[in-house]
Amino acid sequence: MLIKPKVIPSTPGVYIFSRHKKPLYIGKAAYLKKRLASYFAKNANQKAQLLCKEADALTWTEATSEIEALITEALLIKKHLPKYNILMRDDKSYFYVGITRDRFPRIFTVHQLKTAEIKSYARMIGPFTSGRILREVLWCLRGIFPYCTCLRPHPRLCTNAHIGRCLGYCCVKNTPISADQETQCQTNVTRIEAILMGRKTKIAKDLIRAMKNAAREERFEHAVQLRDTLEGLERIFHHHATRQILPRRMTPSLQWPSLEPKIRLLIGRAEPITRVEGYDISNISGAYATGSLVVFHRGKPDKSSYRMFRIKTIRASNDVAMHQEVMRRRLSHTEWPLPELMIIDGGKPQLHAVARILATHAHTRSITLTALAKREEELYISGFATPAKLQTLPREILFFFQRVRDESHRFAKKYHHKLRELSYRAQAHA
Repeated sequence: MLIKPKVIPSTPGVYIFSRHKKPLYIGKAAYLKKRLASYFAKNANQKAQLLCKEADALTWTEATSEIEALITEALLIKKHLPKYNILMRDDKSYFYVGITRDRFPRIFTVHQLKTAEIKSYARMIGPFTSGRILREVLWCLRGIFPYCTCLRPHPRLCTNAHIGRCLGYCCVKNTPISADQETQCQTNVTRIEAILMGRKTKIAKDLIRAMKNAAREERFEHAVQLRDTLEGLERIFHHHATRQILPRRMTPSLQWPSLEPKIRLLIGRAEPITRVEGYDISNISGAYATGSLVVFHRGKPDKSSYRMFRIKTIRASNDVAMHQEVMRRRLSHTEWPLPELMIIDGGKPQLHAVARILATHAHTRSITLTALAKREEELYISGFATPAKLQTLPREILFFFQRVRDESHRFAKKYHHKLRELSYRAQAHA
């Protein structure tokens, strides 16, 4: 009978129950101490009791994050094929990452493997035990190494391309594509594949080498991009749990009292900022067009103040005009508190269009208007002649602006999908 170890670290990691040095079961945990304690508890389940009875050794390896633990666990399961990992699960319970055979490879998570489905992929990476963590891993990696998930080519840029999570040219019909662009797509996919197979350190070394070469050749803009990529990769693996990578609450360094003065300095504002509003538009060629208003109070989402707008006056795909309609309707609600800062998703045209609406209302003069243009990687600020480059912003400020933008995008898209679904249902019952 296995005896509970006296000292177990409270870190993420991978643990192995063994008998005669042969792994019986391999698992991962966000907190090793808490997870392993559950195996020795009086009310432990049948699986835990069986393992403790049959195993003669329990070992573990600490990881820097739950992501690293997930990847290490997958590699060890594939290598050792432990008895109880196979008995307690089948292929339907595991998750894989599939990379397609296309000229511009696409990446998908795969569950419940089917022979026909496997043949459509050039490579399968796994098995992974947690679909939730795997999707979060890919979400994070896609932010640094954009890739395509579109099922077929389309005439315009996809939503992911607009927010920097797809290269864009890979899935748009009749788009001239250079050799460099094709190489970039292949490189991103290769790097993601290597990271998921436990070769993160090699990718980091390659990025450092490329960054130094670019600096030596005075290609400083490219060197900065590589540096930001490297920092993004390190951030993913730095935290002790995946949920810290996708924070729902402000981290200590992003507490509002310390962040707010930095934002005021950036936008040239003397008065304090308490309420921030974010705006976005979602539509398909003008159809089912929606606008969103999200509110952050002292740096935190105030979901009770979120508002949805169904676009009424614009029929064509005109993002600028739709932003104007949303702003007119928002300002008509004098019972809603005014913000000190507005962040709209867009560039110079959207900023100027919304500014014209604000200028017609005297009570809005205290509002600072900004526009976050992802494709140009610029932040436009009302009253400033030139935009701020996103790569030059302090990380905590960039994170906050992106967080507001992403939340407004999510909320607009949610309402857009709801309208589409209602329309499809109505057509089906017509």
